[in-house]
Amino acid sequence: MSETLKTVLDKYIESQNKVVFRENAVPEDKDGYVDAIKKSLTDKIYDEIRAEVRDEALADASKIIEEKAGLKRIDEFRKLAINGVIVAFFVGLLVNQSTDIIDYWKGSFQASNIWITVGIAVALLVICIIIFTYMFISELMKMLRKDKNETN
Repeated sequence: MSETLKTVLDKYIESQNKVVFRENAVPEDKDGYVDAIKKSLTDKIYDEIRAEVRDEALADASKIIEEKAGLKRIDEFRKLAINGVIVAFFVGLLVNQSTDIIDYWKGSFQASNIWITVGIAVALLVICIIIFTYMFISELMKMLRKDKNETN
């Protein structure tokens, strides 16, 4: 019990002493009764304070969680935007090269050496596969770390 609470309870019981006890009360009974009252009042006060503190702590925790979730959503959106631009750039280049190859086969595109275009298209395809594989493994590792942290 905190010293302040103990002092307050002692003063309260002392002020109520004359009202509650007769002058000829047995001191042992009186001490036992006073201890029981102190314990009862202490438990009641602690329960009330716990309820108030719990509600305030839950409200504070909820606010902090919401702020962190907002920051996390912003960070995820930033990463998604950057990844989207990178992927779109390389996929766009791959599509352009593939279009040139299709046009060459159709006869509407004239090139002295189509194999350079094919080589570039293959290189871009490999780059796209590497990017997608990296993103997939990265997200998989995040999920595994999150699951591992949640089980601990």
